[in-house]
Amino acid sequence: MKNHIECHYKDGALVFCTTHSYSYNTAHEILNVFNVLGLVSKLRVKPANLFGVVGRLHVDYDPFHNDPGKWNEVVSELVRNKTFLEERICSF
Repeated sequence: MKNHIECHYKDGALVFCTTHSYSYNTAHEILNVFNVLGLVSKLRVKPANLFGVVGRLHVDYDPFHNDPGKWNEVVSELVRNKTFLEERICSF
């Protein structure tokens, strides 16, 4: 399966980003997919009138407090959301 979404943890949130650029209309459709998951999302302008999509999902995790159970919850949330996005976006 191609990788259409990358994800990382930053500042208390999981950040999901498209790895490809899309026309405005397609990017807007992808934005709607991100919104289905409850991600706070926006379009990111790329060169040549193309767009990427970025979405943030706040997670209750303190990286300065060692809690492997909580980190496992964050990773599970990451995998669940990334899988959902990959499945929906591969058709674009």
